[in-house]
Amino acid sequence: MRHRLSAGLATVLAGVVLGACGGGSSAPKVGDCIDASNNVVSCSAAGAKQQLVSDQDAPNAIACVEIGDKPQVRVTVAGHHFCAQAK
Repeated sequence: MRHRLSAGLATVLAGVVLGACGGGSSAPKVGDCIDASNNVVSCSAAGAKQQLVSDQDAPNAIACVEIGDKPQVRVTVAGHHFCAQAK
């Protein structure tokens, strides 16, 4: 029984570590940053050009805001539609 608990805890911790380090595959989400090729990158990376600010596939999505000091553009990242603005 004790061995099973240890193995289970190790599995959970490995999943948390991989998720925190960007390991594994995950769908793009609001708050992620993208490069010039619309690939998700770390927001601290030199190649990060835009940040995803609105999920256009969500049922409550609103149009991208195209006025102001940070106009948004519609982008497609891994098959998902978002509004993005310059970092």
